[in-house]
Amino acid sequence: MRIFLSYASQDSEEAKSIYLALRDQGHKVFFDRADLPAGEEYHNRIRAAIDHSHLFVFLISPNAVDTDSYTLTELTIAEKSNRRLLPVMLRETDIARLPAAIQAVTIYRSDGNLAANVAAEAYRIAGDLRRKRVKRFAVASAIVAIVAAGVFYATAGRKKEQHAGKDGAPAVLIRTGSFIMGDDENSPRREIFVSAFYLDKHEVTVARYAGFLKATGNVKPPEEWDTVDIQIGAELPVVGVDWHDADSYCRWAGKRLPTEAEWERAARGDDERKYPWGSDAPTPEHATFGKPYQNPVYKDGVARVGTHSKGMSPFGIDDLSGNVWEWVSDWYAESFRRDDMRNPQGPENGTHKVMRGGGWYDPPERITTTKRMYTSPDDRSDSVGFRCANDGK
Repeated sequence: MRIFLSYASQDSEEAKSIYLALRDQGHKVFFDRADLPAGEEYHNRIRAAIDHSHLFVFLISPNAVDTDSYTLTELTIAEKSNRRLLPVMLRETDIARLPAAIQAVTIYRSDGNLAANVAAEAYRIAGDLRRKRVKRFAVASAIVAIVAAGVFYATAGRKKEQHAGKDGAPAVLIRTGSFIMGDDENSPRREIFVSAFYLDKHEVTVARYAGFLKATGNVKPPEEWDTVDIQIGAELPVVGVDWHDADSYCRWAGKRLPTEAEWERAARGDDERKYPWGSDAPTPEHATFGKPYQNPVYKDGVARVGTHSKGMSPFGIDDLSGNVWEWVSDWYAESFRRDDMRNPQGPENGTHKVMRGGGWYDPPERITTTKRMYTSPDDRSDSVGFRCANDGK
């Protein structure tokens, strides 16, 4: 969030503490005006900074509301620009001296660490703004989709679904957009922008993986491969592949593994859904989950891909919850860079790779759209598979 911090020069020490707390939280804060040129250019730069801000923080003190203080000019600019206002009581000041714009809103007061508490309030406001943006985006997207639907389906060559790569797997377009990633439990809740991409509609199947093994000739078969009848189990998702196997398959097919952000956007959509189909508790009609882990994986474990029509994601992707955990491209990390909000790729290196979606013997709480798991890229498991993505170029 971009924040303009307005304060009287006599209050610069307290203002600096608040600036540092806001900056450490990841906000871009306009604070140091000491090096700005005097005269009209100074005024123009202040105006531009206020116009481009999301939040105008006004530190109240007797000095700040003095008739000769430039802070009152800044407040007037913020009013005209319709900036969101957060007045903070820095020093007790006669209410009657406060401008009408300040008196019209709730003044923030703190009994403890003022800088930390102002940062916490800014965090809450940023969350409100994100939710409003997402709602506006969802409404606008719905309107655009309705208006453009006829053109979309009538225009030759513009298809929502395509068959991409050597494996011929159907892939679905995930449109460009922003969404809320994370839930503050499995990862921080934050707004992420993802460019358009295609994602395989189904998990990679036994039949398609068999084609890969035959074409390459020197790839080690997956774990449990000797237990599957390729003819009968052709449409079951392949399991027992490590991250390197999955990456190699996608590259062979002319595609790639999806990023963690892409996977979650495809599963969660624009409305922060808990499961790909919504908030309803999962049933066997939605997904394959909760089976005894002792079951033979290809007999009483995984299900044929695409057999849970009620469990499709908002984009029409099957089995993003349950059936098999799915490798994504990212290295695992618990923390996330605050400035990495546009097509994030994850850490540059690490020791574990991320898996998403939950598997056939996991309980409901582990097949949500936000659940994250990780393991060594060399690990093979009878509950881990994958699907591929591509840029549709």
